[in-house]
Amino acid sequence: MIPTVNTPSTSLLPILPSINTSTLANSLADTAGQHQSLCQLLILDGQYIVRYQEGEATITKLISPTAVRQAFTHLPIDSGFLPPGVIRWGSGSEGDWLVKFVPPNRYPICCILADKPLTLDIPLPGLIFLGKGNRYYIWAVKSRHFDTNTPVFHVPLPNVSPSGAICFGSNSVPQASSATLEQVWQLFLSSPFNGDSASGKSKAYPNDVRSHLITLQDAGKKKYPLRDLIPYRFYRSALEYGTLQACTVEQIINSILS
Repeated sequence: MIPTVNTPSTSLLPILPSINTSTLANSLADTAGQHQSLCQLLILDGQYIVRYQEGEATITKLISPTAVRQAFTHLPIDSGFLPPGVIRWGSGSEGDWLVKFVPPNRYPICCILADKPLTLDIPLPGLIFLGKGNRYYIWAVKSRHFDTNTPVFHVPLPNVSPSGAICFGSNSVPQASSATLEQVWQLFLSSPFNGDSASGKSKAYPNDVRSHLITLQDAGKKKYPLRDLIPYRFYRSALEYGTLQACTVEQIINSILS
């Protein structure tokens, strides 16, 4: 039997359209033909009507979207063991999505300069890595620990668009899931970084962030200079929050998931 909730109280009725639930439910039943049904559900704009037999009585009720969802969910949802650093997980129309926080650390990467590979060992700031469906994004943060209210910055690496979307070139990437996120993260780090989307990532080297990465290695820097990061701004933050300040981790994640 479909779970039900009580018919809305009179205090809620003014906000609902005028509905004759019995008429609608009977109309639905007429279209069912001669097949016996245990329950009938009518879907309206933002509302659901359920009609079912209880003994000799025919019950017609308004029910909530939550009740409908619960009724059609027969199997439990289990994300499985999540990869290290995953701080948020969910599922939507495009499939699973996951958000991973990566603390500041050193990484061996390969840059392509004048068509020649150059191996570097460089420090990077804290990173936010997000996978949704088969799309992946990355941004930088100045904090050493995850904080939804900390400002977001452009990641100081090539091959990442101004929106934060990662370009994997000819490499194919799997759908985001708890089983594949770490694989895609390692693919991103191990792929050669060329000159695509290399500008606008460093205050010291605005034309090509690769020059800054080489400087960091030559200077033996142990930490990425946070003052070099460029704040991430996007038009939705100005429209929705009335500010031109750098958007926060929460704002950028919600904009991708919405």
